[in-house]
Amino acid sequence: MPIRKDGFEDRREHFEKLRELAKQSRERGEPVPPWEERGVRPFADPEQHVIEYATRTREYHHPFNYSNIVHHTYCEDPSNSGLELNPVNSVDGRTEPDKAPGDYLELTEQDPIVRVVVIGSACSPPAYVGLEADPCEGFRRPDEVVELMPVRFRIEGLWGTHVRGDCWIKPNTHGGAPLPEHFVNNWPYCHNQQFAEENVFTGVTGANLPNTGMSCAIFEIPASRTVRILGGSQSYGWTGGTGGEADNHYSFRIIRTSVLTSYEAIVEE
Repeated sequence: MPIRKDGFEDRREHFEKLRELAKQSRERGEPVPPWEERGVRPFADPEQHVIEYATRTREYHHPFNYSNIVHHTYCEDPSNSGLELNPVNSVDGRTEPDKAPGDYLELTEQDPIVRVVVIGSACSPPAYVGLEADPCEGFRRPDEVVELMPVRFRIEGLWGTHVRGDCWIKPNTHGGAPLPEHFVNNWPYCHNQQFAEENVFTGVTGANLPNTGMSCAIFEIPASRTVRILGGSQSYGWTGGTGGEADNHYSFRIIRTSVLTSYEAIVEE
């Protein structure tokens, strides 16, 4: 087994002395520390037992108007494909706080959460989804420096996009196909007749774009009662566009949590 060097001393000699003391204990018929019998490094902990638990899955849907979900948002986009949060809120510092955190959803369960699934789509793939958690008591070791290990996760490279408005709609400068009636009735930005008359449908749909679709991010986390969920997508930043080059949101559609319903320590024979 490789010996860890901690930067201050080579612990090999220390371990060899412990093994020699254990050998002498056996020869005298004295009890041997369990870590020596198992051949693992001598942490000053009691023997551990496997934990077995059962879970229940809870599902939340866009726009996430639930009593146990708090929206920490600077700007929410009421897209019909999902809830879009502002991933960056660094403003000018004159009218608003400078370098404000990005938008996020804070979800709390009464029972400990051990798994979170986020389903949605990117505005400009690839996308990312992040998660932070407040672990339950017992996760941290007594000798652990909490500030050195935040419980946060990030999954990147998520493909699958909804067709953005700037792709399927354009100003009606030369005539063209009118906006379909169900777009006018259902899309939040189309709730007036003037908008419908001044813009036309380009004909671009999910059938025309091969990267349209959805993505999911799955997080296995330490047992926690509160999690914070955020996300965004690529900011391409070219010039002369219609705004889509800076559309770096992620559209949150479904969030699932798996919470503990029972658990017990299993003592291995």
